[in-house]
Amino acid sequence: MAGTASSNGSIETLVLQALVRKLVQTKVLSRDDVTALLTDAATRLNIDGSPQTPRAAATIVGEDLLPTYLDDAGFSRP
Repeated sequence: MAGTASSNGSIETLVLQALVRKLVQTKVLSRDDVTALLTDAATRLNIDGSPQTPRAAATIVGEDLLPTYLDDAGFSRP
């Protein structure tokens, strides 16, 4: 069942998002913690054959990842 897809992505992705939201809601992680984790991951993305530049990673995090991970955790967009 690993990798089972839903309309919003794989089950692993959905579980990870829920876990991050719960850790933010319980104040184990801060918005800055989540931003740093997502930026590190986005920098390592290999979209065009090489890792992302810091600027590209920041755009990916700000526009795509943070809203997915934090909107339901009680944070609004900056």
